[in-house]
Amino acid sequence: MHIEYRITDKDYRSAAMLAMRKRSSMSAVEYYGPYLFAILWVAVSIVPAYFHPDADLDLLLTLGIVPIVMGFLVLRRKQIKKEYTKLKMFHLLQVLDLDTNGLRLVTTAGTSRSAWTVYDRFAEDQKSFILFLAGSTAIVPIPKGELTLAQIDELRTMLVARMPDATA
Repeated sequence: MHIEYRITDKDYRSAAMLAMRKRSSMSAVEYYGPYLFAILWVAVSIVPAYFHPDADLDLLLTLGIVPIVMGFLVLRRKQIKKEYTKLKMFHLLQVLDLDTNGLRLVTTAGTSRSAWTVYDRFAEDQKSFILFLAGSTAIVPIPKGELTLAQIDELRTMLVARMPDATA
């Protein structure tokens, strides 16, 4: 199977967020942390007012979480953008050849060949596939934006045959 694609900033952000959700339990906590914090904050603010209707609900305290959560999300986005700018190899045209032996990635910077055993699992969402390198936090993102439906199905079939799916 032969795939050609470029990884844009938006593609990398989507893949990094997918990796954060699917890599491990701790990275999932890191991903969902701001949302859980906001839910707990609102619950702690609203539940006492529900049981004591004579006490006023402090909307400033209750809704004060919104700028805090937005700040967390903006910092996360900036961090991912900073990672993308450091990873210069993702800015190049990627030519990926997959076969029964493994992957061959060709860019203008060079060629690399890896066996399927280098990757321990994969994950998929509506925007991208990612391959997790075994024993590492590194990922190989494959954006779906430049793939045809036939290529997406063929890639999914090949990945399912070679490694476990992290999306389950």
